[in-house]
Amino acid sequence: MKRQLVLLCVLTAGLLAIGGNLLAHHAEAGSYDNDLRVTVKAVVTDIVWVNPHAQLYVEFKNDKGATEKWGIEMLSPGNLVRIGWSRNTFKVGDEILVSMTPAKGNRPFGSCAQFVRQGKQYMVGQCGVPNGDLASQPVKEGYKKVEVQFPLFPKNQVVTGPAIDPQ
Repeated sequence: MKRQLVLLCVLTAGLLAIGGNLLAHHAEAGSYDNDLRVTVKAVVTDIVWVNPHAQLYVEFKNDKGATEKWGIEMLSPGNLVRIGWSRNTFKVGDEILVSMTPAKGNRPFGSCAQFVRQGKQYMVGQCGVPNGDLASQPVKEGYKKVEVQFPLFPKNQVVTGPAIDPQ
């Protein structure tokens, strides 16, 4: 009986140790509306190069002409470096085109972004976008008038970086 109790305690402790790590990373499917997109001309206002996800902050105008400030969740800095990015890939003040899936609940945040800067394409993933084709998703209400023409990106490509534009 004592042996079974010790075994049970060891197994429970092991499961708790493993379970904590399993919950440490999150799924983004519940956070972003992968059935819509926002595609605009924006200006980079900040870059946060920290784990667990680097973030790019941008400013752009909506259909009413009001300036909005959005954040864009990207990969971890380590994964971005692995695909050729650096903390200097974009700089504050850069004018870019961005196409992204918006956060649910009208929060000013996006993910699964594709970027164009000076005619060069950058992408950090297609995430849960149906058919891996962000361009085929309808534009979110409130951003239709400010939508910009965006070049076609490869479909079903999971992740690329400046491999399209080595730095």
